[in-house]
Amino acid sequence: MILLSLNTVATAKETSVILEMTSGDSAEAAYWAGEPDMPAVLIQHGFLQTRHFPTVRRLALALADSGFTVLTPTLTLGIDRRTASLPCEAVHTHTMEHTQEEIAIWVDWLHAKTGQEPVVIGHSAGSINLLDYLTHSPGSPVAHAIFISVTYFGHGEAAFESPEHAARARAALARGKAGLAEYALGFCRQYVTTPAAYLSYYDWDKQRTNRAFQSCGVSSTLIAGSADDRIDLEWIETLQRHGAEVRIVEGANHFFDQFHEFDLLDEIEHVLQGYRAQ
Repeated sequence: MILLSLNTVATAKETSVILEMTSGDSAEAAYWAGEPDMPAVLIQHGFLQTRHFPTVRRLALALADSGFTVLTPTLTLGIDRRTASLPCEAVHTHTMEHTQEEIAIWVDWLHAKTGQEPVVIGHSAGSINLLDYLTHSPGSPVAHAIFISVTYFGHGEAAFESPEHAARARAALARGKAGLAEYALGFCRQYVTTPAAYLSYYDWDKQRTNRAFQSCGVSSTLIAGSADDRIDLEWIETLQRHGAEVRIVEGANHFFDQFHEFDLLDEIEHVLQGYRAQ
């Protein structure tokens, strides 16, 4: 990990942090230094998005205003200094393994910067990125994980991928055909990638996500909206049997927009204050 830049930007207390990833690409994050006795928080954006995604940005600003230390990295997804969301129609060479490595770098940086065991927060498929990191990082310094509107791949709710797409990718690999092809993934009807990269996402299905909640080794809280039609709400409630705390916000959708953004903030601050008390 190489720190390339740490610059103050126009917004009060917000700084831009640029780190070199193991791929050689540089990744950028927004950082707010909070009160020394307040938890440090990393917020991970969802699939193909950036740290500027409204749900992530609103939450980051609100937590920073409350005195928490906040870091919101943008995954490179194979693009140096990526600042914009990646279109479905783009060529996708990134994998879950790549994002896992990048999250590890950011968590370690935040831990070293603050001397605290950070709380990680994921929105939507960003929660799966965090779960992937946690299950592969038994020595992680993470103290607690908060998963907002958690979903999964592998023909989940409101997703376009299918078992046929996965079978085609596996058949291509079996024939030694590792080149680009068109599949569907998540909210993308057209998703051009390699079969191996495709399966790195697709294979994070409901069953694998269930196993990850059992084995990640970190206490967790799941927050979901009762009006979210993009997730399997009944499945989320069953995760309580794995020890996860589940909190349902009445009337909120997948993005907790409009006045439900305050409900989301209340729920998260409640969890963080409990962590602070520990």
